[in-house]
Amino acid sequence: MLLSSSARVAAVLFAAVVAARGQTQPDLQGMYTRNGVVGLEAKPPENPIDPSGKNPLSVSNRGDGLGPYPGIFGQGGTVLRSGQARQQRRTGIVDPADRNLPWKPEEDAKRRDFLLHMNPAADLRHVELNARCALPGLFQGEDGNNPYQFLQPPGAVVILYDYNHTSRVIHLDGRPHVGPDIRLFMGDSIGHWDGNTLIVDTTNFNGRIAYSREIPYLSDQLHTVERFTIADANTIDYEVTIDDPALFTKPWKVAGYFTRVPKGVESLEFACAEGSQTLVNIFGKPPERGR
Repeated sequence: MLLSSSARVAAVLFAAVVAARGQTQPDLQGMYTRNGVVGLEAKPPENPIDPSGKNPLSVSNRGDGLGPYPGIFGQGGTVLRSGQARQQRRTGIVDPADRNLPWKPEEDAKRRDFLLHMNPAADLRHVELNARCALPGLFQGEDGNNPYQFLQPPGAVVILYDYNHTSRVIHLDGRPHVGPDIRLFMGDSIGHWDGNTLIVDTTNFNGRIAYSREIPYLSDQLHTVERFTIADANTIDYEVTIDDPALFTKPWKVAGYFTRVPKGVESLEFACAEGSQTLVNIFGKPPERGR
């Protein structure tokens, strides 16, 4: 019996799912904290949200990419101080080595002008994305002590963020990326294992995510390739290549790592929008109906 083209495609995808379920894959399941992913470029513009540079909760002002906490969880539940962590792992922007990002000059000028209109916010577009409770993309979750949970159902790796109830599915069943008309905050992620490294290719971003406060947006042409490498029983080394040809002349790389947290640490309820007065405080109360 001859199969139609759609039936053949369905058969191939089904076979890929069965194969993925039957394979023995490295186990990275568990609860981790992420550190070092968001690092400062060498010549950042003035921080538009906290220009005084004195806010201890600002990841950007710290400059070490290790988040707002004085320490991070290490092996066995011990706490590693920020200096120790930097000696052990690569963090932040690692390519180019001088951290001078390959901005297109005209796009860097637009970015710096955009930042000047964020404090005070000129309009809704200039309000920080996290203040609008937007999904964080790959970068603006929380570095520091906020947990990420890795799950491995058949044919996928799922990452649950404590931040904003975010869930991310990385498909391992051989499917292609979704069509170009579908655009997502978290992008469309497909991956495969290369030894003990999970390699993830992500496309179809919606152009509404940021890298950091100083890079407040990335375009819908963004394409990332991530490498999650199981370094030991408690550590996942992480590297991501950021390719956004609308903004940059060439790709650049960021490194960080995930550290397994002590037993008993759980993801807690994160309420962002409920009762938020952020937009009211910025723009005032909206007009009442009928007026």
